[in-house]
Amino acid sequence: MNDIKNNKVSFNIVPITDNDKQIMRNSLRQYFFRDEPLCASLGLIKEKESLIQFENFCTDLIKYGVSFMAISAETGEMMGAALNSTVCRSNEIKQYGDENKSSKYNDIMVILDKAGRETDVFGQYPNIDRMMELKIITVNEEYRGLGICKALINKSKELALELGYQMMYVECSSHFTAKAAERLGFQCIYSLSYLDYVNKQGEVVFKTQPPHTIFKIHVLLL
Repeated sequence: MNDIKNNKVSFNIVPITDNDKQIMRNSLRQYFFRDEPLCASLGLIKEKESLIQFENFCTDLIKYGVSFMAISAETGEMMGAALNSTVCRSNEIKQYGDENKSSKYNDIMVILDKAGRETDVFGQYPNIDRMMELKIITVNEEYRGLGICKALINKSKELALELGYQMMYVECSSHFTAKAAERLGFQCIYSLSYLDYVNKQGEVVFKTQPPHTIFKIHVLLL
């Protein structure tokens, strides 16, 4: 457990377990699904089925045992989280979306699948066999700008090194997540302008608000 302090807040970075699923669900509904650029642009929180699907997708990541959350040292409140997974070259790359289905959740999964295919990270890095993927990074609104995102990424990196992972990989739908990753030494290996991403009818799918204009994938070699 890390005890981190600054002039505004003190918090600990601790592992997320199955016992924390409900806390995680509550936080996702209150902050992540409202503020994350893809979810916000689609109004995902208003479509109950998509909300439940994405919620389950996020909490299923806990099973990998490599996720962390920031807990207030004063109140015990969850302030933010990094939901991570393990990806191996030998495993079949999962496809979560279906271009023939119509739902807000599916729209998000399709762009994630597209970015993953086009990045082809194991093709780009033939010597990499195992990596940690930082799939969801979220910080509660009132605690943003206090270094929590940085602390979550650093703690994830610490575990990745301990477990012998060779790379960390993060999909950045948010401008701020991309900037945080870059400040910590991650390299951008893929980018896609939201204005260039259109459906079969030629319509822009994600009408995100500035500064969230580009979807990026960053990696860090360990």
